Amino acid sequence: MAELLIDRGYYPSTFVYRLINGLIGIIESAFALRLVLELFGASPSSQFVGLVYGITDGLIGPFAGAFPNFSLGGGFVINITVILAMIGYAILGWLIIKLLSFIFMSGGP
Repeated sequence: MAELLIDRGYYPSTFVYRLINGLIGIIESAFALRLVLELFGASPSSQFVGLVYGITDGLIGPFAGAFPNFSLGGGFVINITVILAMIGYAILGWLIIKLLSFIFMSGGP
């Protein structure tokens, strides 16, 4: 019977991995929302759209100006910079998790 018990101890590495994944997930979701709003030509004068743009503007900053927007016609625009930022932050999150995994695994008593 003792084999069926599950160890529910506290693992700092698991907490940190989940925290980083959660943070990257929130950032990626905000970028995806911005991408959809820009695709359909949402007006930045709207409070909600302005809030989304305001939050994501600072995060897109390092990637600003890398590529021009891609116009599909009829007012539909794909912001390539947002897609680049999504890829960049996903890679950054993956690298941080790999680095922490290396640190937690190589450390020991």
